[in-house]
Amino acid sequence: MSAPHAGLDAADGLERAGRFADAEASYRRFIDGAPQHAVARFNFACFLRRRGRLEEALEEHQAALDLAIDRPEEVLSNMAVIQTELRRDAAAKLLLDRALAINANYPPAIFNLALYHEEYGDRATAMALYRKVLDLDPSWTDALVRIVNAERVTDAEGEDVRRLRRALRRSNLTPLARESLYFALGKALDDCGRYDDAFEQYALGNAASRPRLARYDPAAVERGVDQVIQAFGPELLAAATPASDKPLVFITGMYRSGSTLVEQVLAAHPRVTAGGELDWFMRFPLSLDPKDWTTIAGGYLDHLRTRFPGAGIVTNKRPDAFAYLGMLKAVFPNARFVNTVRDARDVAISIWFQQFDGRLGYAADLVNIAHHHRQYAKLMAHWRNLFGGNIFDADYDALVRDPRRETERLLEFVGLDWHEGCLDFQQNANRVRTASVAQVREPLYASSSGRWRNYERRLRALSLDFGPA
Repeated sequence: MSAPHAGLDAADGLERAGRFADAEASYRRFIDGAPQHAVARFNFACFLRRRGRLEEALEEHQAALDLAIDRPEEVLSNMAVIQTELRRDAAAKLLLDRALAINANYPPAIFNLALYHEEYGDRATAMALYRKVLDLDPSWTDALVRIVNAERVTDAEGEDVRRLRRALRRSNLTPLARESLYFALGKALDDCGRYDDAFEQYALGNAASRPRLARYDPAAVERGVDQVIQAFGPELLAAATPASDKPLVFITGMYRSGSTLVEQVLAAHPRVTAGGELDWFMRFPLSLDPKDWTTIAGGYLDHLRTRFPGAGIVTNKRPDAFAYLGMLKAVFPNARFVNTVRDARDVAISIWFQQFDGRLGYAADLVNIAHHHRQYAKLMAHWRNLFGGNIFDADYDALVRDPRRETERLLEFVGLDWHEGCLDFQQNANRVRTASVAQVREPLYASSSGRWRNYERRLRALSLDFGPA
């Protein structure tokens, strides 16, 4: 092994051992001694991105390009992903175009360009690009999964389903790829009305996901909810110093309860910008000390100004932030909280049918989902008792039954005048980065209401208790 490679391997080993400061120091020592080493700059850029230091990662990627690194299309594609994370979509698109100008058959750039088109609502272009990825590399399972999730499958024995089954027979799949394929096959079979078969595939996907999900401790969750309820009373809220009197909008509720749909309805209004899942408050453990809240709230306002310069109302759609509503009400007294609600049984199967990241420890077990729903309902009842006038229950099932009436009520609550375009939210030009991207690009439809009945026998056998409606 050459000395340069040994130095880079050492930095990589330190990172894998969780010694991030030492890994960074090792990278910097190496680069100080070999500033023209393009691969070192590239590896360091990837390290910085994994640590969430996106601007620095862009700088190091650019340094690698300036040093004429081999395979620049890989660097450009990585930079495009980072720019997307920073919500600089135009810059991301330009970088992908540059990558494909160098190598028109580079699958990662084609895949990321397909994502761009899908999330902006150009499904036809996206599907063609995903299929091009599969033509170039049939083992690229993410492209197959995106196709199946974006289109309604009508033939349980059709080519896409056969490709899913063939892929699952491969012995060299990564655990995450196998998990994704199970979920995609479940979705395809559900589309075709093969509900028992679909349930079995979803069960396999959820079983595969459990090792990477955070451990769900029902007793700890209950203690946390009880602590919040006991601490957050009128006195604690009154002790806070308000940070802004603006009518900020926060969308919360259980995952898969219609939060993306509601945000897109609002974002169709000319005074509203969809912020998506802004994680600002989730970066901080929930404090019971009002002195901490003002600093956090001020940082959030700065965050909005930086990320959305010149925007009017920016929605923050964070379904798992319902524990923070008391703090948010205290520092933003005029805030509007839109709580998305839906038949709990539909919420449960929709969560269980969705592949989530590692944070949602309850998502792979229907009993745990029901438990989490009970704790959510308990906490929301507490917030309604404290400041119910600031909370609007946006009912998914009511919205799909009577879109105009429910949209009128929603806009009135947020303090907005009527805008006809809110009924055509699927025409929004904004980018949608969510598991619901395919659904929110369609007009409202009622087929997802009562979907749980297709699985009634399975749910009944579990005797699920979702708590108060």
